[in-house]
Amino acid sequence: MIKNERQFRITKAQAEKFRATIHGLESAGTKEDIHPVLRKAEIEGLRSQLSDLDTEIQEYEALRSGRRRLGKVTSFEDLPRALIQARIAAGFTQEQLAAKLKLKPQQIQRYEATDYQSASLARIGEIVPILGIDLGRDVLNTEVDSSLPRLVDRLEAIGLKSDFVLRRLLPRPHIGTDWSVEESSPADIGVEAAEAIGRVYGWSPATLFGSDSLQLTSEASSRARFKLTARIRKSGLGAYVVYAHYLALLVLEACSDLEKRPLPTSPLDVRRAILGKYGEVTFETTLKFLWSLGVPVLPLNDPGGFHGACWRVKGRNIIVLHQRTKSATRWLHDLLHEYFHAADHPLLEEHSVIEESETSNVRRTSAEERNATRFAGDVMLDGRAEELAEACVNVAEGSVERLKAAVSTVARASDVSVEALANYMAFRLALQGVNWWGAATNLQADGSSMLCTPRELLLRHTRLTDLNPIDRDLLLRALEPVVLAFSGRIGSGKTTLSRQVAKALGWKRASFGEYLRDFAKGQGLDPSRDVLQELGETLIHKGVDDFCRSLLTHFEWHSGEPLVIDGVRHAVVVKALRKLVAPLELRLVFVEVAEKERLKRLQRLAKDVVSMLPAFERHSTELEVATTLRDIAEWRIDGNRRADEVVRDILGKVHQVDGVEQACTV
Repeated sequence: MIKNERQFRITKAQAEKFRATIHGLESAGTKEDIHPVLRKAEIEGLRSQLSDLDTEIQEYEALRSGRRRLGKVTSFEDLPRALIQARIAAGFTQEQLAAKLKLKPQQIQRYEATDYQSASLARIGEIVPILGIDLGRDVLNTEVDSSLPRLVDRLEAIGLKSDFVLRRLLPRPHIGTDWSVEESSPADIGVEAAEAIGRVYGWSPATLFGSDSLQLTSEASSRARFKLTARIRKSGLGAYVVYAHYLALLVLEACSDLEKRPLPTSPLDVRRAILGKYGEVTFETTLKFLWSLGVPVLPLNDPGGFHGACWRVKGRNIIVLHQRTKSATRWLHDLLHEYFHAADHPLLEEHSVIEESETSNVRRTSAEERNATRFAGDVMLDGRAEELAEACVNVAEGSVERLKAAVSTVARASDVSVEALANYMAFRLALQGVNWWGAATNLQADGSSMLCTPRELLLRHTRLTDLNPIDRDLLLRALEPVVLAFSGRIGSGKTTLSRQVAKALGWKRASFGEYLRDFAKGQGLDPSRDVLQELGETLIHKGVDDFCRSLLTHFEWHSGEPLVIDGVRHAVVVKALRKLVAPLELRLVFVEVAEKERLKRLQRLAKDVVSMLPAFERHSTELEVATTLRDIAEWRIDGNRRADEVVRDILGKVHQVDGVEQACTV
């Protein structure tokens, strides 16, 4: 869409270039080196692009001349485009509209560049009457309180805690640490936030901030329908279930080309298939196995009573896991439990199972839930789940107090996992109304060797660029992928660590040092350290945002991808990167090394570096490293240890579990 006179002139010039190119191709006749079919396809492609440009030009001219009148705006999603069209039709430039609002012209330019996503609802309420837009009251009521406190109060009334609303539903700040961008105050709710909530729950801002209580209908979600049972609504989980279902639909959309394969239904067949392909039955291998069958797995870890789900939409299954434990064995049991539901009733195009607590009456009395628990146990325990459970009871002589020792004894004697048997016993006892989860948890390994997490596999298999930007940000906020930015003094080992961490995680890596070396070579400059320091300082002064954006482009980073960045040396660079990678969160990793160890490393690297070190560290590019960046870093890492130990420490922080270096591939 053309939004101003400058864009209008550029678009007209582009259209004329297309016409000239098409005319040249048609006038040249047939050339022997180009097949006629290819020439025809090339001309048709150019004509299609020209047609799009002409349509935009005609629309802008019709609005500017007053020939086209805007009708009533009946949808909130149509409002941002209507605001721009109404300004053009009213004959206002961006500068003139800014003057009426007592804003800087750049603010209106930013609003329109982002289709008003960064504007608050209060600001929209000021603009609508100025432009004379006929706005339905069901779209936006500009007379009501649309503040953040009121939004939080209304959403809490339907079961959504304030922390969840702020972290999951509302967009993260794009600049600095304030809630909103530019002139908006933390109390203002923006267009993007209102649209995100509307996309999940189907509420317009007029409904969201209206006087009537918010309602979850029996058929929830604005995107696709599924029955929200009375039991779930009464439990207070309805609002979160609708949210989880919406995210599940986004994942299915983002991996629409994932090949769907038949799902084996026998636990021993599943076990043999995993062993045949991966050599062992673990959480990671089972996770990869499900993805190979075309079953995406979405992990969520918000606090609350939601315990996971399995949905089938138009014949495609998706599993939602919800756990906050570090036990990979517990994750494995839950994953296999949900797989049972995914493989069940294969002829149904639509199917849903929403899990409740292991100790709930529904889990205890449902035959299907009992079968799912037995299925998971048999996959993990080689078809011997009930046999081993009986053995544990016999060894414990029927005493719950002796059961913990009995489980360890039976597991060792039967050559099965203690953790897996303990989990199965806890599930088994829960079906009888006995809560043995505390003892089972104590038998789990301390932490987990899980590196290939559900989040990493999901990010590898999905094309987030296929999603609407608001939907993409909703999904990313739920997944919480991160960007790691490494900093540290010269010789701290940050570059080596960043390489090894990126390799272990399978993430892309961007390096300021490597980027500046490539840039210097392209300019015919000597890529020595002193030249690179001066070059970096110059590029930052020219525009830190452009400098950081160029770095990300150079290493082919795409929005939403986790990333490792090496060589951060300025606080303003950290701020710029946080803005550019949003909604992903950036973690600044500062590597600390004792001075004696640092000098020893530099001596091994090159003797002349040590002699020149004082001069290098007096340069402005190094002044903030040991002070400001160290103070603002989220993670301070002891770099005096062996590299593999430090890498393991960082991986543990990334995944909140102990990590191992292995590939996360299917």
